[in-house]
Amino acid sequence: MNTQQQAPQTAITAVGLERLDGLALRIFWDPPVEVDKVLIYRSEQPVLDENGDHLVAVVTQAQEWTFQDPNPGARGYYFVKFGELGVVPVAERVLPLLGALNFRDMGGYGADGGRSVKWGKLYRSADLSRLTEADLAYLKQLELAWICDLRTDIELEHSPSPRIGNERNEQLSFMSSANPDEMMKLEDINEDMLALMNRHMVGNAELSADFFRRLLKLNGAPFLFHCAAGKDRTGFLASLILQALGVDREVILTDYALTNQFAERFKAGMLSVKRGDNPHASFMSKLTPEVAQALSEARPAYLAASFEEIDARYGSFENYWTNGLGLSAGELERLRSLYLE
Repeated sequence: MNTQQQAPQTAITAVGLERLDGLALRIFWDPPVEVDKVLIYRSEQPVLDENGDHLVAVVTQAQEWTFQDPNPGARGYYFVKFGELGVVPVAERVLPLLGALNFRDMGGYGADGGRSVKWGKLYRSADLSRLTEADLAYLKQLELAWICDLRTDIELEHSPSPRIGNERNEQLSFMSSANPDEMMKLEDINEDMLALMNRHMVGNAELSADFFRRLLKLNGAPFLFHCAAGKDRTGFLASLILQALGVDREVILTDYALTNQFAERFKAGMLSVKRGDNPHASFMSKLTPEVAQALSEARPAYLAASFEEIDARYGSFENYWTNGLGLSAGELERLRSLYLE
């Protein structure tokens, strides 16, 4: 006798979207239960309008949905409606660009108080100097208000960023020791170097506070920040943003490790260029394979070292925000009001 088990009436805790290959996209939810009917809407804005946005699918008795990207030239936001269980927004975390590695949307993570980080507001990336014309057309639609470049002067000189749209471009050289010429002078380069670097970046209080003050002036507009690989300086500041928004540190470590899908491409790119064509090439070429691999990766232990440093010095992130960065509780609440939903 054939029987059907009724789908459990449980809350959907998370929805994911991944690009499988080329134009194929997959939406899935957790827990992976078969919900009777799921409505999926697509919008080019990170806000749902059921009357105006395109209903792309009605999915019945399924645990996921695979489909062809209906508009691959534009950023798409999807809204998955689980009947009375509610609507969950989702988008691609890694943007499908040809000329930039590690360009990610930081949205969708759960935060304190049952809120979540807004999609389409907080972007992070690696070097932008190789963006293609198609990439620029895609990114222009994001309507970025601010691009903050964390690199040093010599890095900007060798790999200048193109203009994308009407955004304000500013440099905030976050770590002078990231200057490749300075890195070449280091005598003790080992696999623990990035953990130590993350500890040191906790002490960049004045620069971190400057970053947040500039961010607050945007009044919630979309922005991008980046460095060379989009993993160390960018990863540290991304962790501060997510901690400030109330995202759990384990989730932040998982987000940090997403950079590892680009580690081999980053290392190969650094080792393949000629001396002088890229300021990091000479530094990478003198490393042992083990150290080069370690410095190309985003191992959770690296970022966890910054958490340990914050807690050792200040006891908690909230104390670091007020006593370390010199920012107010009111500024913290305003940041949350702008970038959480």
